[in-house]
Amino acid sequence: MTKKPEFDIVLWGGSSFVGRLVAEHLNQQYGVEGGLRWAIGGRNKRKLEATRASLDPGAEELPIIVGDARDRQFLGSMVESTKVVLSTVGPYALYGKELIEACAVSGTDYCDLAGEIPFVQEMMDRHAVQARASGARILNCCGVDSLPSDLGVWSLNEIARKQFGCGLAHVTNEVKSFKGLFSGGTISSLGGMHNDAARDDKVADILKNPYAICPPGRRSGVTQPDIEVVRRSESGAWLGPFFMAIVNTRVVHATNAHLDYPYGTNFTYDEGWDLGSRPAASFLAAVSQLFYRAYRSGPMRALMNAVLLPKPGEGPSRKAREKGKFEFQLIARTRLGHRLMLVVSGDRDPGYGSSSRMIGEVAVCLAQDLSKSALSGGFWTPGAAIAERLIPRLIENAGMKFALMTETGDRCLIGSELLVSEALNAGESRKIEGAA
Repeated sequence: MTKKPEFDIVLWGGSSFVGRLVAEHLNQQYGVEGGLRWAIGGRNKRKLEATRASLDPGAEELPIIVGDARDRQFLGSMVESTKVVLSTVGPYALYGKELIEACAVSGTDYCDLAGEIPFVQEMMDRHAVQARASGARILNCCGVDSLPSDLGVWSLNEIARKQFGCGLAHVTNEVKSFKGLFSGGTISSLGGMHNDAARDDKVADILKNPYAICPPGRRSGVTQPDIEVVRRSESGAWLGPFFMAIVNTRVVHATNAHLDYPYGTNFTYDEGWDLGSRPAASFLAAVSQLFYRAYRSGPMRALMNAVLLPKPGEGPSRKAREKGKFEFQLIARTRLGHRLMLVVSGDRDPGYGSSSRMIGEVAVCLAQDLSKSALSGGFWTPGAAIAERLIPRLIENAGMKFALMTETGDRCLIGSELLVSEALNAGESRKIEGAA
């Protein structure tokens, strides 16, 4: 870009349900005429005006950009007007390809909520060279899939490296709480991926590969735990399949590859839903299999979308979002045998209230905290690109907590909780006595 962009952030999809929540967060946290210059965009001016009108007083001057996401000339002009494009328009495989291409060509940074692994791989393979040449930093998976998992593992590795001088060997992410309605867009994207896999062997192979969105040449490695089976973790918890593991695990491994394997080339990672007992975990596994098999049938998919599942663009009430929460407990074993436990939690409905604030802070971080000289262009994971800068923002502005619990043997020392930001910055971090 040859001239200074007019905006720091353009929120594309500002009239969608999640887009409205992102606009609400940006307005409440940064205002319209403060230090952050931002605008909302989409194809329907009336709906964008409704988004603006729904914001707190003072947002009357929020700029609106109207255009068609398939119009390449419009997209070129829009992305050149801003430092960062934040997109909430999914499924991204249907509505997001031209926008990523425009950003990659122009050098504009980009972030989205995509959890669509085949889409992410396709965009990387098509546009990584352009993005590196232009300086565009492209970040996918910037919501609850997959920031808690991605940043949690990155944080554990940093703590292990500083406290013990080694990296990680294995991490299990035990989902202790996930209270809130699933996003209609997430259900549509996940169901679409499995439906495509049933029809296309190439898509099926991508979904089976835990290294699918690593950089080319790094898309293979040691065998990873099966995320679809019931298993008992090292902590003794019975874990059933967690529906977002197919995305989160891929992002975690991609961060490791992007950073040249700080976790090691033999690192293994899995995550599952802690349901308290083997029968409960087995029941979840059976229901999950039935759901995806049913979703692959055209008539059943239409019936489920019409009757059972939230529609893309729909979402829970404010009261429901504020009553929601999530808690991930990541249990790590270092390469020297030490054990670490990190709890990553959020105080809102994960698919809406938390994700909207997460991606808002990702966009602000790209726009304000990361110069072009600090990170080169290309396709990155959030953990590989901005973890150290992003975590403090999420703690301060997005209702997230990162609590480190040290453990000796089977006894969890709850009194040793530390914020990750404190643990990483403390000159003399608390040591762990012994190893499991």
